[in-house]
Amino acid sequence: MLIDYYNNIHNIKYIFFIFICIIFLFFLSFFLYIRFKFGFWRIQPVFHIYDLHYYLFPHGIIQHCMPERNKYCNFKDIEVVKFDSLDNYKISKFASFVQSHYLRNKDNVFLPKEENIVPYFTGHNHPCFVSFYNISELLLDCKTNTSIENNKIIGVMTSRPVRIYINNGSKDSFFDAYYVDYLCVDKNHRKAGIAPQIIQTHEYNQRLLNEKIVVSLFKREGELTGIVPLCVYSTYGFEMRTWKRPPRLPGYLGLIEIGPKNMHYLVDFIKIQNTKFDIVVMPEISNLIELIKTGNIYCYIIVHDFEVLCVYFFRKSCAYVRKNVEILSCFASINSKNNNPDIFVEGYKVALWKIYKKHPGFQYAVIEDTSDNNAIIKNIMLRTKPTMVSPTAYFFYNFAYPTFKPSKCLILH
Repeated sequence: MLIDYYNNIHNIKYIFFIFICIIFLFFLSFFLYIRFKFGFWRIQPVFHIYDLHYYLFPHGIIQHCMPERNKYCNFKDIEVVKFDSLDNYKISKFASFVQSHYLRNKDNVFLPKEENIVPYFTGHNHPCFVSFYNISELLLDCKTNTSIENNKIIGVMTSRPVRIYINNGSKDSFFDAYYVDYLCVDKNHRKAGIAPQIIQTHEYNQRLLNEKIVVSLFKREGELTGIVPLCVYSTYGFEMRTWKRPPRLPGYLGLIEIGPKNMHYLVDFIKIQNTKFDIVVMPEISNLIELIKTGNIYCYIIVHDFEVLCVYFFRKSCAYVRKNVEILSCFASINSKNNNPDIFVEGYKVALWKIYKKHPGFQYAVIEDTSDNNAIIKNIMLRTKPTMVSPTAYFFYNFAYPTFKPSKCLILH
């Protein structure tokens, strides 16, 4: 009897030991897989999914001092300059490169013009930056039959400042960060380690040229990296071909398009509604005005007795799902507690229709499932099946913080 007891104890200890070993091997394999698959990102100051101490003790800024130079820094081929120092020729080359290499999948293309790019880098209190990865190539001058050296762009990346507010009770905080955009590599030079070099060199020079901002913000669609995201959500795409004109809103409500002259309605409303979100990412108001004024962002509010009830933000995407069918993206919305949820959803449809009537090229609706957009998505999916559902995430660079619920994120940029 006593022998059986000790045998049972021994067996339990053995099983427990095997269990611990299996758990250890699982985490070790997972750790090695992440380190191998995301080799560049494992040495970056980001919140890796295996950084257990950051889950318990959010660190905030990870690296306060200047980053060290490493093997990914390429100061020979990569030029990092302030965006406002670019002349018209350089801006034209940048736009042409993005059009040719950012997204080219038959008729599914990304075709921003200069007037769709420059406004995003206008009206900021901090400098914006752009990086060019250049290689030398020899061109033959047919007239003189001589060779001319030319700098060919094979990669670009930009960053522009945004203000980040974290509403966390007694530990509220706000700081400036750089939003990274237009990371693009020549399609003939991909999978050659160019993108990591651009990111590392850009970040190093950006920190050197503006010591006041040490955090960056990236957006990623499709496959996600091994980094704990700021937020992760789905982006939905809907064909508008079968959609009909929605009924008008009740007469006591006004749907107003925001412009430079009535911008104060929007600014005041955002200030009031700011605390309903756990995190708010915004550019300078002067930049938002520039984007609205140039038709790159459309903003509509519903008003009752001079009180703003809700707001919708749409972006001219410059992306086409097929020839002449451009995407109009609703990237954020805010609904106040004083507004009827049904009115909020119908207001989106009326605002969308107004934009479509002015710009008939918008025939594909995209909605990002952040802020208060979920109510709109659920309503549309009652009658229209999305033709595209894409995983999307934002993540910090040089800042560790737990993930926020997408419905608690207001991201305007």
